[in-house]
Amino acid sequence: MTTEKIHIMSVEGAVELDLAAVKGQVRIAVDPNAVFARLRVHTAAAEGPAADAVRATEIGEYGGKLSVSVPEPAATGGIVIGGNSFGGGTAVFNGSFVSGGTAVGDGDIWIGGRPIVVDGRVVVPQGTVVTGGSETISVDVVLPAGSSSSVQTKHAETTVRGAALKTLRFRAHNGSLKATRADVLDAVTHNGSVLVETVDTELEASTHNGSITIGEYHGRCASVRTHNGNASVAASPASTGRLTARTHNGNIHLVSAGHLDLETSTHRGRIW
Repeated sequence: MTTEKIHIMSVEGAVELDLAAVKGQVRIAVDPNAVFARLRVHTAAAEGPAADAVRATEIGEYGGKLSVSVPEPAATGGIVIGGNSFGGGTAVFNGSFVSGGTAVGDGDIWIGGRPIVVDGRVVVPQGTVVTGGSETISVDVVLPAGSSSSVQTKHAETTVRGAALKTLRFRAHNGSLKATRADVLDAVTHNGSVLVETVDTELEASTHNGSITIGEYHGRCASVRTHNGNASVAASPASTGRLTARTHNGNIHLVSAGHLDLETSTHRGRIW
């Protein structure tokens, strides 16, 4: 069984997506044949913290804007303890839980979306070993062509495929971005990479620990910055204006960019 929340926009055409997801994975598809934007938030868990987070997801529709907020599951490391006291059973929280078949306090324990202790009693067979880790929460979105997307996350991987987004804004603490195409890209991540196949107009990307790779750049204004990581941009003849590329610990690789106003610097790396 799965737990899911589904929403289909009531207005046709391009939308502005504002999505916040603490952890899991975000998958966005831009479909030229889509008439209505649609959203599915889901997890393989039927009960437990991941399922509760899916059910608690807030979805708002305001004209052509779609707002989605997926909360963090209550568990950390996949374990939620509703009470403090344990009976004579044995609990080992080093990635697994070992049940001795004994009543355990009055709290509930969930591991990986599976109930282990409910109402103070062990509900799995004696000697059962259950590996830890809460179920992944996935957010799948289909957007009509011409849509824009803003994604904020702490610990989620994000992929965008299909036709170009008008604007792609990405903010992550621990998470990478992989995207097919955007007219305007504005991406910032602390631990994670940015990989976008094509940027058409404006490019602004920075990482602290992670690389930046732009397969094709056709725009008029570009800036890529990394602290620990390489930066690579391939410019087309259609690109104009200034391209700024800076790294602290990382190489800079600019392809076919000699016609641009280049501003480059690196502390520990090379430029070519």
